[in-house]
Amino acid sequence: MRRLSLIWLFLELLAVSCTPAVSTRETVTPTLTPPNSVAPGVTVTASLTPSPVPSATLTPTPQPRLTVLPSGPDLENFAPGASPLTGRVVSDPSLLKIPAMLVSISNSPVTARPQAGPAFADWIFELFIGTGATRFLGVFQGEYPRPVPNLGGDCPVRAEMTFPEGSWLGNRVWLDENGNNRQDDWEQGVGGVCVELRDQATGSLLAQTTTDSNGYFALAVSEEPLSVFIQLQKPEKYTFVAPNQGDDDRDSDFDRATGLAVPERVDASWDAGLALVEPPAAGEGRVQPIRSGRLTYATINKMFPFSCLAFAGAGEGILERLDACWIVYGTDSDDVNDGLLVSSEMRSLAAGNLTFRPINYSGHLFDPAPPPGGLAAEKLGVFYHTFNQAEWRYDPVSQTYLRWIDFQDGSGRLTPALDALTERQLAFENVIVIYATHDVFRHLQYDINLRPGQEGYAFLFRDGQLYKIRWSTGNREWEKKTGLIRPIHFIGTDKQPFPLKPGRTFIHILTEFSAVEDLKDGNWRAFFVVPNDPAPTPEK
Repeated sequence: MRRLSLIWLFLELLAVSCTPAVSTRETVTPTLTPPNSVAPGVTVTASLTPSPVPSATLTPTPQPRLTVLPSGPDLENFAPGASPLTGRVVSDPSLLKIPAMLVSISNSPVTARPQAGPAFADWIFELFIGTGATRFLGVFQGEYPRPVPNLGGDCPVRAEMTFPEGSWLGNRVWLDENGNNRQDDWEQGVGGVCVELRDQATGSLLAQTTTDSNGYFALAVSEEPLSVFIQLQKPEKYTFVAPNQGDDDRDSDFDRATGLAVPERVDASWDAGLALVEPPAAGEGRVQPIRSGRLTYATINKMFPFSCLAFAGAGEGILERLDACWIVYGTDSDDVNDGLLVSSEMRSLAAGNLTFRPINYSGHLFDPAPPPGGLAAEKLGVFYHTFNQAEWRYDPVSQTYLRWIDFQDGSGRLTPALDALTERQLAFENVIVIYATHDVFRHLQYDINLRPGQEGYAFLFRDGQLYKIRWSTGNREWEKKTGLIRPIHFIGTDKQPFPLKPGRTFIHILTEFSAVEDLKDGNWRAFFVVPNDPAPTPEK
């Protein structure tokens, strides 16, 4: 991001002792700490007596900043290679030319967690399936799951969220998977990297932290103009990528030899790219565990014309109502979690549904700037049942909502929700709660009315704010012209497309009698009210 011309002789840094990286799957909710706090397991010398640091001549050359404009809602309004479901450029644009894969993913029992693959879905629908349980339906088009290496740094992976107040520096340490020295939308972060803020004149330690599982960090600064530098402790199995390649928001800022960055301004664009010295052999991604189909899948499947719906069987009277593209059979009758699809199978199945008709899942407006009129929303608890609770916490550093889940034991304790393929915490730019009628097909089998021509209340959580919007499956000009339909879309009170944040979307489907409650101070709770579904009485 900035070209550094440094005349450094030697920089003697104080030793910082670090314990091996630890898992973020805690058995209790981690305690939140401010950004200057020392990461768990990291010790800093109590009394600092730094060696003198030679003077440095700095000639920073700022790179141009990236200008991100709104995109959508129609297909022609997206950049080449960008998904109309996320507004972001994908790793393999050829996937956008074939239909979507819709995959039923288990969320219960607790042994199904962590699931493999949800971190790569463009959209995830979570719907109630009875007895307090929910299931995910993942929509995969722009990205398929892949096994991203999770070789962390030398410090613990930070499980606590940071809440920077005032001025701060930071961003992300990311894995340059394609070797282009640029941070692409789809690339993953590197957790457990030690990060220090030091005084430029003396080298004394001012603050330190470590990256979270998605590679993000923040360091508070107290004075301007800046006279500090950021030091990254490069993990042994990585090298720094070439800095200052392209715009200031997607390149790497850190010197390859020293691991230093000398910021000339305070902002959140100080990131570092790492490449593995010995990249692992390419492997298959997967979605797992795959479970049975639900009636609502038929409606969502039709929202994505020609999409391939995959699930593991269905109840009596339901299978014939689902247009199954693929039914997954497990290999172990005693293991309900062994059903899976690998990425190569997903691509083959989706391509097999390709027709001469265009693939068009557009209709959504994306804008990186949050619209006016939002309400503070730093936290959203989602209560389906005492044994099925989740929470979204807004992370101002990554600008995403991080997902936390319970242990399905009634205690209400929460732990970070991870993806089994990457061991990184699930993060979504948009979380949407919608109200929709749940029709009872039979006891514990529901058909949620998201059929064409419907509209209902919705709540959008993005950028740490809540917006009261509406969902719609109504026909627009494109639908009327082509006779095809497109996915559910989101509108404001003026009936115009309401802007989502570029990125991935998680949709909670609640009954129309449910409630989104304001708990004050930026805390909200979505409380699920069970449909009227009495158990049948036995015949006498």
